[in-house]
Amino acid sequence: MEHRPGRKRGIWAIVLLILGVALNAGAIALMLSRFEGVAFAGDAMLPTLSDGDRVLLKKDPSEVRRGDIVGYDSVAWQRRWLSIGRVVAVEGDHIAYAKGDDTLTLNGQPLDEPYVLGGAPGDPGLSFAVSVPQGRVFVLGDNRGYSEDSRYFPELQYGTLAVSDVTGVSVPEENPLMLALGLTSDVGTLALLVGIGLGIAARVVRRKKQPVPAGPVWGAVHIEES
Repeated sequence: MEHRPGRKRGIWAIVLLILGVALNAGAIALMLSRFEGVAFAGDAMLPTLSDGDRVLLKKDPSEVRRGDIVGYDSVAWQRRWLSIGRVVAVEGDHIAYAKGDDTLTLNGQPLDEPYVLGGAPGDPGLSFAVSVPQGRVFVLGDNRGYSEDSRYFPELQYGTLAVSDVTGVSVPEENPLMLALGLTSDVGTLALLVGIGLGIAARVVRRKKQPVPAGPVWGAVHIEES
């Protein structure tokens, strides 16, 4: 049985095109379901984040730890927008500050906070002492003198946030999962390009090897030599 010219190239082109679309679509879908990129607004997280910086958040974190930069919604704080802050204490912790102290204390020990703007963790001098309830966290901004955070809502569960209010935890853009998804997308794009190339090549081959019709051609004029 005679095969059409370029048939194998055509089959491989279709396979690679389907593979490329599947890899790209899968990588994008997983990326959108697991991560969210947001633009930070304001000065509350200086010097860690500046106004307009992009933050990559891993959605629905299984665990929120001390020191995590998180995105959170809090209707209790009458905020209808995504806020960003740093978790300084989790359930079971006792976090405190007395005006004039050099540092906050965590479970009775000085808390080292190298990320705080100006090395002034107590700005603007608000004293507090909070034992964090179960399932909640205590959140502060790195620019303590310019951050409206857990210190300003002591009447609402001592200023703590429910872990369920945390919508995402900041992760580096070059984390292992993002790198894997990027590599998958690159492979998918390469498969698409190769598939398109093979498809074009198969089409060219078919055109070049079209069979020449046998016998007289309608409309042709035959001239006999004398």
